[in-house]
Amino acid sequence: MFNRRGSVLAVVIAGNTAADVLPPGAGVPSTSAVSSTSGVISADQPSSTNSDNDMELFNEWKPPYPRLTAYQDCLSVAAGWGLGAHPNGLDDKPTGASQAQSPSEDDSGDGKCNELLASCPAFRNELGWEPTRRLALSRHTFDMAHTDAHECETWMREHSASEAGILEDVSNVYLGGRLCAARQPKTVIEPQDIGSYYYRHCFISKNHIEYLGMDDILGPISVSMVREIVDRKESYSIYRMIIRISDQKTIRVAIPEEALSTPEGTDRATRPLMRELLEIVCPKISFGTLRPSIQSPRVEELIMKIDEQPIYTRYKVGIMLCKNGQSTEEQMYNNEESTPSFDEFLDFLGQKVTLKGFEQYKGGLDTRGDTTGTHSIYSEYQAHEIMFHVSTLLPFTPSNRQQLSRKRHIGNDMVTIVFQEPGALPFSPITVRSHFQHVFIIVRVHNECSENVTYSVAVSRSKDVPPFGPPVPKGACFSKCAEFHDWLLTKIINAENAVHRSKKFATMAARTRREALRDLVENYVGPHQNEGASKIASRFLGGSVKRKERHNPKPTNHVLRGALTWLVDVHDYSTNQRVSCVLGVAQDWIVLLERPSGTVLFSTPTHSIIGWANSDTGLKLYYDHGDQLLLRCYSETCTDSELNELIRRLENVTKGDEAKEVVLRRLKTTDNWGFHVQDEGVVTDVDMYQLAWKAGIRQGSRIVEMDSMPISTLSFDKICDQLAVSECVRLLMISPSSDGSPRRGCEDPNCPAVKGIEQMLTPDAFAKQPITYHEMFRQKKLEYPTNSASSSPASSFDERTFSFNANKKSTEQRANNISNNRPNVLSSASVHDNMCTLLNPPKCLNRAQSDEQLRSPLMDELNRKAPLSARESTNERESSELVRIQTHLERTVQEKRALEMLAQQLRKQLIQERQAHDNTKREMERLKKLHEKK
Repeated sequence: MFNRRGSVLAVVIAGNTAADVLPPGAGVPSTSAVSSTSGVISADQPSSTNSDNDMELFNEWKPPYPRLTAYQDCLSVAAGWGLGAHPNGLDDKPTGASQAQSPSEDDSGDGKCNELLASCPAFRNELGWEPTRRLALSRHTFDMAHTDAHECETWMREHSASEAGILEDVSNVYLGGRLCAARQPKTVIEPQDIGSYYYRHCFISKNHIEYLGMDDILGPISVSMVREIVDRKESYSIYRMIIRISDQKTIRVAIPEEALSTPEGTDRATRPLMRELLEIVCPKISFGTLRPSIQSPRVEELIMKIDEQPIYTRYKVGIMLCKNGQSTEEQMYNNEESTPSFDEFLDFLGQKVTLKGFEQYKGGLDTRGDTTGTHSIYSEYQAHEIMFHVSTLLPFTPSNRQQLSRKRHIGNDMVTIVFQEPGALPFSPITVRSHFQHVFIIVRVHNECSENVTYSVAVSRSKDVPPFGPPVPKGACFSKCAEFHDWLLTKIINAENAVHRSKKFATMAARTRREALRDLVENYVGPHQNEGASKIASRFLGGSVKRKERHNPKPTNHVLRGALTWLVDVHDYSTNQRVSCVLGVAQDWIVLLERPSGTVLFSTPTHSIIGWANSDTGLKLYYDHGDQLLLRCYSETCTDSELNELIRRLENVTKGDEAKEVVLRRLKTTDNWGFHVQDEGVVTDVDMYQLAWKAGIRQGSRIVEMDSMPISTLSFDKICDQLAVSECVRLLMISPSSDGSPRRGCEDPNCPAVKGIEQMLTPDAFAKQPITYHEMFRQKKLEYPTNSASSSPASSFDERTFSFNANKKSTEQRANNISNNRPNVLSSASVHDNMCTLLNPPKCLNRAQSDEQLRSPLMDELNRKAPLSARESTNERESSELVRIQTHLERTVQEKRALEMLAQQLRKQLIQERQAHDNTKREMERLKKLHEKK
């Protein structure tokens, strides 16, 4: 049961259709992916089916005050809520490639195969057509077919979710970028535990406190605490804490000082302060077991080493050559000499270095006596070092069929590249005997040693290894270019990082961490404060002192930068299921972590939030281009307090607004609605004193739903058809910003993702995009005075908007006029360049752009463009002409991009046809030779 604000009080599940959950027209298939039975979902139990152990863990481990604890990163959120795998010791079962040959393995594989890769037990294959799991309702998930839960195992996550890590940036690194997720780079190195640097940035060189102890249940524990003054004028301070528990992930949080029971500014003893902070963050820890550490630089050094243990920057990767007719490990190891195609690939992959005297990362190779070969392949990519163990460059032993001198290196690598030449048989990990090789990246060459050389790619990973990006594209055929080089190295790095998250290596890392904490607790703990005369005196004075009554923390009025958390139920539109998640809302990011795995399923910056709406089905969150996220807050008090706090948090950290419902009625379908709308739902013109104006619609308003149909799932033609035939329409509308511009989740008003084209632009290319809507609105005000009582015409928007005042004949006639005038547009390149220079100064929107680039002389020169006063001096006629020409140019550019994409597809088809022709030619020659022999 949901209350009127969308909070979950008690949910009675009955029925098998999604109509029980979602309103009509929400874009969900009619049949649900989960057959539900009658039951009640309490506030501390997720809606999805989980094991008994997970249920026990959920009920036992959760933060008591999630709205006062600001988490610094996603892993801290998972640790605070008890999410993720908890290592419980290593077992004797085979792992890696040897797991496929284990008699006890009952997993038959995923059944996916192609000419590069065969299906293998205990392994999951990535061939290039794997779907992406998207929680939000958009054009991607609107028409998705029925999907079973077990089919989601090989799905890929959105790249924005895969790279989610830090929620409160304390390193002052410029991340920038206000483009939507579709425009952000897809080839990114997925972050490791970047929050490991929290201690280095916020504790070292400051007066902080360390407490150590040994808990009977949790094992060795280390707690660090530091007080930080955020605002000296308002005397606002926070306490930063790092809690390290033996087998749990590290919890990094910030707690406001005003939430404590003692008034601010008063001096407090360390032990009562630490006790109260632990009761807010993690009351499972018995404070009586903690004692202060000794004052030694060695303590900080060991703690920093423990925290930064999960960070890897050096990798060793194996490469094996698979020739024509080969497929087994033994055959590949016994290829004594390399081939021209293999040498070409190695030269493309990295730099061939001489091992003797090599001073960089050697990856276990001998750099003194040439016992592991004389040369190898080495590569550096984005501060990561990779040493490749190449089978043909390692020593070859003619009398040893197993080639142990080669296998001792490649067989101990987590990631292995299998390079296949034409005619090689499909590879299967079952032919490999190794407990360490968990991921195989198969690369097959086509048209080798020619200008048209291409490479096909497939990936096979152990089922214990989570999916990793960047995803293999559909068709998976790359040309020899820098894009493929970056993609392949990124895939290799992400593959090894994913192996470290598998059960075996996570357990090994947890064991190492536990022993390091144990050593810290046993050797660097200081004396107890109550030991000595004070302890004896307390006994003579009546035994133990009665503990003060526990005070509930006070709510804070300040906006914490870290992530406050809520337990929510989210509708996964890609699988048509309800998923129990933990929602984290920080000042810069919003994330959703799945229970019980702790996997980040959704991530978006707060500047992308357009607005939200309360409904009977839950809270709808709109972001980017109107994509809709449906969630419900669990409530233990059967009130709206949880949801009210969430909405208040959204109001503080985002620029969105609550959507309002507007109902428009007209007498006849030929009457004018009185407004113009763009294909993204942005209202570009409103006829004053007409129907829409009287209803409260203004220029810059944003329509997110129309008759319960989300705009993000509708094309512009469907919006036009719906408004053209309706006599009554219900609109869910988000008001414009204070300056009159529409609220946008993507700063590019002409983003191609609106039309379903996921295309990334560089900052320089973005600077040449058409002028923003804010500039258009300013020019419209210059062109049409605001004191005019007549409705303003929409000449500058005729090619992009639809005026709902008659039938569609006028629209078709206007489109024909546009096509007839198109040749004149191509001759106005100089006007376009001048307009871009004056009206749209370049903006730095690359998410990963560094401060060095921002301070470069080129950027300084670009930033010294004409000021706003110079732009405002343009007369009305020139402004109108520039806008008209710009709209023509925009349409031409879009058509050019579409033609370029079509040409790229045709090139790929041509390459495939050439390959088929070559194969046929070789087959004809082979048959001809056989015929001649006969």
